[in-house]
Amino acid sequence: MRAGHILKETIQKVCLVFVGLAVALLSFEAFAWFAPRSWVPRPLRELGERMELSRRSDTFFIPDSELLFKIPPNTDFVVKHPDYTVRFKTNLNLKDIGFRGGTLGGPPWGAAVGDSFTFGQGVEQEETWAALLAKSLGHEVINFGVPAQGPAQYTRILKKYALPMHPRIAFYGFYFNDLDSAARFRRLKRRFPVSRYLRYYSYVYNLIGQNTSVPQPQPALVKADAGEMSLDAEGLRRNLERQNRTFDDRWALTSREIDDGIKASKDAGVVFVLFYFPSRWEIYWDLVKKQGSFPPNLDIDRLRRTVVQYCQTKKILCLDLTPSLKREARQGKQLYFPIDGHWNREGNRIVAEAIREFLVEKGVP
Repeated sequence: MRAGHILKETIQKVCLVFVGLAVALLSFEAFAWFAPRSWVPRPLRELGERMELSRRSDTFFIPDSELLFKIPPNTDFVVKHPDYTVRFKTNLNLKDIGFRGGTLGGPPWGAAVGDSFTFGQGVEQEETWAALLAKSLGHEVINFGVPAQGPAQYTRILKKYALPMHPRIAFYGFYFNDLDSAARFRRLKRRFPVSRYLRYYSYVYNLIGQNTSVPQPQPALVKADAGEMSLDAEGLRRNLERQNRTFDDRWALTSREIDDGIKASKDAGVVFVLFYFPSRWEIYWDLVKKQGSFPPNLDIDRLRRTVVQYCQTKKILCLDLTPSLKREARQGKQLYFPIDGHWNREGNRIVAEAIREFLVEKGVP
């Protein structure tokens, strides 16, 4: 009986401690949110401003049960970045989603799905490779690209929004980080994104994160023939090592999504073309590897070789943009933004020209 009484008292005390801690944390959150700004210490005010900035930066997207996130219709605002100032506007505004859409008008000849490299991060609508391609061919190409998405979303957008518009050709843009994107889609589909909401709204969560996170080194500037580009050598090394460790599983997951896109296009009588969009690290790898002191066993071309082999096995039209971009880079042309890392105007122009030549060679137009 005595032991049971002691255990009961211990449990009660532990519960009281947790209740007291919860009350203290809630009181702290309430003070940070509702107290007059003059009462709140400066570091806490600055944290609140960073949280608000984080919330605002993500309002470009809204949640979606099928795609995880999407661009809302009638989006129209100016983005200011150290590398550029551009207007992001959705010209194709459907019932519940928006896309950059087309530029020529008329029936869609082509539909392009992909991430920010298809969307045209950092350049105006008319400067994207999709718009330049449409202009050079005289056929409308609808831009269905959405930044930060991956193959699972590309295929769903292709099936739900692009193919019902009855294009003759579907362009499927595959980027260097799409294995990560496919794995992230599967992971987020399985759980509620609690951490995102805490990052937006909890002072305690952000303070704990500040105290426990390891300081990350600032990206270094790498000298290239055409200028400079930022390089987080440690982050790139970890990315490549992770990609190699889980490559087979994540490629199997990714290729199933592409398979589905190929089948849906074929069933709709639409020609499917896959593009491999290389990162700047692949284009400037010899320089990056030397300045970043990477171990010799890091194989940055593994994904590209796998995608090209996949296209040959599936007998689909496929264009690897790496040779074209490398050729132009060797001539000293700046193709990527130095900090942002996406194609600049010249990069989009080179890509559009290479795609046009490929399509003409294959007799697609």
